Amino acid sequence: MIIMTGYLVASALASAAPVQPVAADPGYSGLWTQWSGANGESLRAEASRQAPAAPSGPLRAGSPELGARVGDVVRAGDCAEGERLARAAGDFPLVEAVRMHCRGAVQAVSRR
Repeated sequence: MIIMTGYLVASALASAAPVQPVAADPGYSGLWTQWSGANGESLRAEASRQAPAAPSGPLRAGSPELGARVGDVVRAGDCAEGERLARAAGDFPLVEAVRMHCRGAVQAVSRR
């Protein structure tokens, strides 16, 4: 009987204790990227970016000198450097020509 009374008193005291407030559940809101914010940041970064200076001199896009230089490099077997030179000059048709030439050369060697 004494044990039962002690149990009842303990349970009454436990239930009378102030209830701790439950923290608000953040849910899933922190798991997702705010794409409108990310898009706005990207647009502001692009708008503030300076355009690269146009190359001057003989190695500019479309010049015969650039074509000859890239051709010499590719003929020497360095397709990556030829593509890099054409890309740095901004001559993207020449970049594609280097890729097509080098792809054909690789396929021809692999058939042997």
